[in-house]
Amino acid sequence: MHPLERTHCMSFPVVVCPARQTDSTRKVSPRPFGYSAKDLLGRRVSRWSLSPWLKPLFGRHTSSHRGVFSARRPHGRDMSCEAILRDHEALSLRRARSQQQLERVRQAFSANTYLRSLPLSVFCAGSLARMEIGEKSDLDVFVTADESEALRSRLCEYTLFGQLINLNEELSLPPFSNDGEYLKIHFIEELKARTGSRRDDSENLFTARMLLMLESRGVFNTAAYDRHLRQILEHYYRDQKGKHSFKPLFLLNDILRYWRTLCLNYEERRHEPDRPWRKKNVNLKFSRMMTVFSTVLPLIARPLDSVGELESVCRQAPLERLSIGLDHLRDKALLDEWRGVLDIYEAFLRWKEDDDVEKYLDGGDQKSIVRQYADRVSIFLFKALTHERIPFEYRRYLIL
Repeated sequence: MHPLERTHCMSFPVVVCPARQTDSTRKVSPRPFGYSAKDLLGRRVSRWSLSPWLKPLFGRHTSSHRGVFSARRPHGRDMSCEAILRDHEALSLRRARSQQQLERVRQAFSANTYLRSLPLSVFCAGSLARMEIGEKSDLDVFVTADESEALRSRLCEYTLFGQLINLNEELSLPPFSNDGEYLKIHFIEELKARTGSRRDDSENLFTARMLLMLESRGVFNTAAYDRHLRQILEHYYRDQKGKHSFKPLFLLNDILRYWRTLCLNYEERRHEPDRPWRKKNVNLKFSRMMTVFSTVLPLIARPLDSVGELESVCRQAPLERLSIGLDHLRDKALLDEWRGVLDIYEAFLRWKEDDDVEKYLDGGDQKSIVRQYADRVSIFLFKALTHERIPFEYRRYLIL
């Protein structure tokens, strides 16, 4: 399913609180995971207190030696958000599976004779690019190219898209979303020249440009992919040459515009009763928010003075980028909360794989849990983005 249409979600089965079970009775806790809303949003609920209550969600193999949570609590003064993320067992397994899948996709695409005959590159977005795939994750692909008369041919375009569809089927992945509606060749010069124009939105140039920077991995002709990514980043940093006072406000503005566009797209979806808009809302509050603001934080926590520094950040997955930004803030309170945020995000990734999730989002206690978890993640991001170590002018710019 394509990033523009994908609607991820979470499922919340009724959880029996282990601490309240006896041999003769198993009472359902009136509070989610044994915690009140205040507990869930409070700072005292860390990864180490929350994880045991989340364990029933992930099956019987979760233990101190095996399962989705690591039993080892990090020690030492040198512990960082990057290290905590690296040590998170469930997310590490996702990264490993994603890397295997990425190599599998690259091999299949590189072996295609027709693709090798064309001057273009292909990158993936979505969960594979974020390195967090699940069992049901699909493949979202974008095509970028330098100007080429051959690629302007409609027959060439149709043949190309047919090859991409066949490759997707050979990989036994779900069909492309919306009957391949978003398959298109994006020419790099157009992605740059039409920034901010009407066509930027109407032709999905804006989305392609944002995903190339915020959420992409090259899957075919990675040399061209690297060059195209670099060209887009240089476009945003074009005023930086020779200026010591340069601030990446152009880039920040476009990233924030992307976030607001995602929010507006959600509002439009709510008026379509046959579309699963509740899932889109949940996805917006977790993976979409994480993708956008995990890039904003490194940009303002320690301003990136060169395209090379920016490129190194863009090549990280969203959670990795966010951990880098958090470490620049050097805040122990955020460090402690980070563990719980990662557990919640992993829970979201598990829940969104449920085949029948609308029932959990249509009201009642489960809907309340979704809201509480989403609030906790957004409050955490807000505290990081408005941290006192962020230069005041950048904090101001996020609002004004």
